Amino acid sequence: MSDYGDISVDLSRFLRRGEIEADREAFGATPTAPATVDAEAFKAAMRVLASGVVMVTARRDDQLYGLTISACCSISASPPRVLISLAQTASCLPAVLDTGRFGLSILRAGQRPLAELGAVPGGPKEVDAFSESRDGSVTMIAGALAHLDCSVDQTFTISDHVLVIGNVEHAVTADDLDEPGPLLYFNRTFHRLGEAVE
Repeated sequence: MSDYGDISVDLSRFLRRGEIEADREAFGATPTAPATVDAEAFKAAMRVLASGVVMVTARRDDQLYGLTISACCSISASPPRVLISLAQTASCLPAVLDTGRFGLSILRAGQRPLAELGAVPGGPKEVDAFSESRDGSVTMIAGALAHLDCSVDQTFTISDHVLVIGNVEHAVTADDLDEPGPLLYFNRTFHRLGEAVE
């Protein structure tokens, strides 16, 4: 029985800069680029994914700034964590990163004008006038269906966006959830919730 001690392997074929190279390089295979889709086709598909409308709030220099987003989701209940996606050019991103804190207010159908204000491209949108507390102790948007106060746990830069994972430190939900219900965004238009599907 052989212990293969007489076999000689040229490791320089497999090692470079202290790392094992992929098989494709060792055996001459050409790497292939990942499949891509036309950007407009991708945007058209994502526009028909209905979502709730959320206002991200962040306080900086005694001013509360708000930004309307739909890219928000729960990622963990234990511990409670949420994820938001902000463009690197988002007006409230510096406040979120500098303070390490942000709020999330889930907007009602009747808050469409506020959602439109927060969605206007350009400079920071001041939303203190819409805050539940003018003294700066609360970043909740008055009348929202629910609000989460969060501390920044982690951030990741992905393409032209920053993904922010927040630890939820406080959560409050309104007593009246039915009228008006949530503000929804679908195919570039704001909507209200319809009838429950039986």
